[in-house]
Amino acid sequence: MGEERAAVAEVIDLDRFRQKMAADQGFRTWLARFKEQFGPQTRLRDLSPQTLLYLATPGEENLYVNFDLIMGARGLGGSLRFRLDDIDYATKLKIMDTAFALVDRQRFEVMRRLGWVKEPPGLDTPIIELVQQAWRLGANFAREVPRLSPDHPQYEAYLKLSTMDQTVFIRRLIPQAVAEFKARVEGEDR
Repeated sequence: MGEERAAVAEVIDLDRFRQKMAADQGFRTWLARFKEQFGPQTRLRDLSPQTLLYLATPGEENLYVNFDLIMGARGLGGSLRFRLDDIDYATKLKIMDTAFALVDRQRFEVMRRLGWVKEPPGLDTPIIELVQQAWRLGANFAREVPRLSPDHPQYEAYLKLSTMDQTVFIRRLIPQAVAEFKARVEGEDR
């Protein structure tokens, strides 16, 4: 019995060690860029408004910050390898798919903070685990979309839509949500 417990403890410790290593490598550039602390248990809800805004805002450089996270967490180096085309095509596609799925989750977090959606998928999941899930699950991970909050002014119209159209409806709100969140964050910074 004691040997079984020791073996289980070793597996748990090994898993924690792997998560810590993935976080250390993945968050390396984030630590320098955002001047915040990130670790294996950091969730999207733990990010500062400024960091979340940067990550959720469209742009090539913003996307490369996510590439750095993903590539570091997966032991693939940093985004410079991506830019220099030092990675095979299939892996590049996997990195991009994972990044786009992660950006979706970042934008859903923006919408949650605005009170527009309820309980987005992965709300309490550490970012490093979200990266691992997105990598593993691919399109199935990207399909998860939160439900609109009953407090949102367009909730009644949303309810009348099919499930597929509700997904499109939520995604169409993203640019407006990012713009409103930006206005709030910049208003707080003044």
